[in-house]
Amino acid sequence: TTSSSTTQVTFCCQRCARPLKLDPSLQNVSLKNFAELTSGNSTTSQPDFLSSPPIDVFADDGVERRVIVDNSSRDDFCVLAKPEATKTEVFHNKIRVAMQLFDILSENSVIDHPLCEECTRSLFVQLDEELRNLKKDCALYQKVLSQLQQEDTTTTTALDSEISELRAEEASLLRELEEAEAAHSAVQGELEQLQKQEQDLEEEEEELARECNKYEHRLAEVKEQQTCLDNELRYAHKELEKLKKTNIFNTVFHIWHDGHFGTINGFKLGRLPTCTVDWEEVSAAWGQTALLLYSLAKATNFKFQRFQIVPYGSQSYIQGETKFPLYTHGGLRLFLDAKFDQGMVNFLDCLKQFLDSIEKMGTFNFPYKIDKSKIGDQKGFYSIKLHFNSEEQWTKALKYMLINLKWALTVVAHSKRDK
Repeated sequence: TTSSSTTQVTFCCQRCARPLKLDPSLQNVSLKNFAELTSGNSTTSQPDFLSSPPIDVFADDGVERRVIVDNSSRDDFCVLAKPEATKTEVFHNKIRVAMQLFDILSENSVIDHPLCEECTRSLFVQLDEELRNLKKDCALYQKVLSQLQQEDTTTTTALDSEISELRAEEASLLRELEEAEAAHSAVQGELEQLQKQEQDLEEEEEELARECNKYEHRLAEVKEQQTCLDNELRYAHKELEKLKKTNIFNTVFHIWHDGHFGTINGFKLGRLPTCTVDWEEVSAAWGQTALLLYSLAKATNFKFQRFQIVPYGSQSYIQGETKFPLYTHGGLRLFLDAKFDQGMVNFLDCLKQFLDSIEKMGTFNFPYKIDKSKIGDQKGFYSIKLHFNSEEQWTKALKYMLINLKWALTVVAHSKRDK
C-alpha cells in the first residue's frame, strides 16, 4: 500500500502463499550480524547500503545529524539523518536486507524462504519424522555392520582359500592356454599348407577341366565324323545294294524299238524306203552295238575266234585278216565296196559264238537263230547284207540281232548279280 508519507511491502510464504509479517529483529540488522550470516556464503554480497561510501557526519552539507551509540555492540554505530530527509531511503535498505537474508537461507537449504509459522511447524514435524527414520536406518546399518565384522574372519579365510584355488586354476588354465596356442599355431601352419595344397589342386582341377573339355569337344567332333561316316557307309551300302540289283548293261545300253526299227541308246539301226535314216546315225548305232558285245565278252572273259571287235564310236570295225568297217557314208561307194557287208556278217559270226557259249551253260535258248549271214526263226530268216537285199528285210534282221543282244545282256547281268 502506498500513501503520501508511507510505503508498505508484504512478503508471502513460499509454501502456502499467505502474506507474512516480518519479525522486528529483521528490520535492524547490524553490520557484524550480517557479516556473520554471510561469512559462509561466498556467492552473497553485502547489502547495497553497506557497500555505499560512509557518510561524513561532520560534513557541512546543511543536514542536521545526531549520533546514537548502540550499547549492545560497541563496534558499530548508526548515523541517522533528519527523518524528513532519509525515511524512504532507510525503508528501502531494510527491504533489501530482508530479501538478501531470505536468499541466503534458500541457497543454504532445499527449502525456499520465507515461511509462515504453520508451514514452519509442519516442516519441523516432517523433518523430525525423517530424522527418526534415518536413526532407525542407522541402527540397522550398525547391526549389519557388526554381523559382517563377526563373519569377516571366516569369510576372509574362505575367500583366501577360494582365491588360492582360483589362482591355481588360473595357472592351469594359462598352461592349457599356452598349449592351446601352440596347438593353434601348429594347426594354423597345417591349415596354410592345406590351403596351398587346395589352391594347387584347384588349379590342377581347372587345367584338367580344360583338358577334359578339349577332349570332350574332340570326342564330339569324332562322334560327329563317325556319325557322318556311318551315314555315308549306310548310304553306300544302300547304293551298293541298289547297284547290285541294277542291270548296268541295261542302263548303259538301252535297247528298245521305234516302230519297225530296233534302237540302241536312241540310235536307229536300219533304213526304210518310207523313213530315211541318216547313215551317220546308223554308224553310231553300230558303234554302240559293237561296244555292247565287246563289253559282254569282256565281262564273261569270252574270247572270239578268228575276229576281234574294235569299238571306236561311229567308226567301229571288225579286225580279222583285214579291217572290216561297221560304218558307211552311203552313196555309190556303198554298192561298189562289199567290206561293210562283210563287217556286218563277221559281227553276226562273233555274236553267234557268244550266244552259243551262253546256251552251253544251261537250258537257255535265244529267240532267234543265226545261220551264217542270216538270222530268224521258224517264220523266216533275213539276211544282214545290204547287197541283193531289200531295206525292209535288212532292217528286220538288224532288229532280231538287237533282240538277241538284249537277251544276252539280261543273262550276263543276272549271272553277275548272283555271283
